[in-house]
Amino acid sequence: MRWFGHVQRQEEEDCVRRILEVDVRGQRSRRRQRKRWINVVKYNMEDLRVDLMDVENRGEWRRRTRVADPSPEGSKLA
Repeated sequence: MRWFGHVQRQEEEDCVRRILEVDVRGQRSRRRQRKRWINVVKYNMEDLRVDLMDVENRGEWRRRTRVADPSPEGSKLA
C-alpha cells in the first residue's frame, strides 16, 4: 500500500506510473483467475476506507495504511 501511494504521487508521465495504469489487451484464461496485485490493492483500499484522493496527503495516507503494512515497523502499537 505504501508503494502504491508513492507511485500515485508521481507525475503522470513517470514510467512506473504509466506501467501501473496500462491497459493490456487480450483475454484472460477461462479457468480460475490468478490474483492480480492491483486487485489486492483495491480490495485493501476498500477495507481501509481510503480512496485515490487520500493519496495526495502523504501523512494521512501513511497513517491510514500503516495497519496493512506487514513489516515489523508497521505493526508496532502506538
